[in-house]
Amino acid sequence: MNPIDPTGALTELSAALTAGKDMSQILDQVVQVVRQHVPGAEQSSMTLVRGNKAATAASTGPLPVALDEIQYDQGYGPCLDAGRCDEVMHIDDMSTEQRWPEYTPLAVEHGVHSSLSLPLPVENYLVGALNVYATRVGAFTPDSLSVGTALAGHVTAALSFAESSHGHRLRADNLAKAMRSRDVIEQAKGMIMAQRKISAEAAFSMLRKLSMDENIRLQELAVSIVTSASGHPVRLPDPE
Repeated sequence: MNPIDPTGALTELSAALTAGKDMSQILDQVVQVVRQHVPGAEQSSMTLVRGNKAATAASTGPLPVALDEIQYDQGYGPCLDAGRCDEVMHIDDMSTEQRWPEYTPLAVEHGVHSSLSLPLPVENYLVGALNVYATRVGAFTPDSLSVGTALAGHVTAALSFAESSHGHRLRADNLAKAMRSRDVIEQAKGMIMAQRKISAEAAFSMLRKLSMDENIRLQELAVSIVTSASGHPVRLPDPE
């Protein structure tokens, strides 16, 4: 066993994060790894807060979802505060915990008596927490915190990379769409230049004026002109 990963937790997590599956499947595997490797954990979930909207991205069962949803409804709680404050929130005994007086009695009613929420500071607009729950008091030890913190750090890095890659793909897609729109406008402009024997500037002015007069987007007008002249349909990129 690797001496820096004595339980094999990080190795198993890395395998889940690089498995090539879709994100929902990956996150489902992540919370299973957390449940299996954090000492004392019986159930696990992942809370993600994008802007002001919180949601449970993955869970090992219905119990963590129910507890997470109570916190979302109340607008506060250990999983939300862990993400927002970038701090570990450890509840050793729900019956004596004073920080969340409206949440903890409901957790006890669900049979949960201790929890650990580990922050996921992914981006400035996306934060969250890995949450582990247990039915007994004092379930989570310093070892639980050590393993959980290591796992949360790896998950944060992976989610940050995924967000960055997704943003890059969106920018690339938008650029490609803009270029295709420009191409069809240039084709329409060239057809008007050839038909009217006018300059490029004059042809573009005609296109723009007709677009305004007919209350139709310039790209759509260009598609209509090129399709009519060529006899072949032209597909306009979907509007943003």
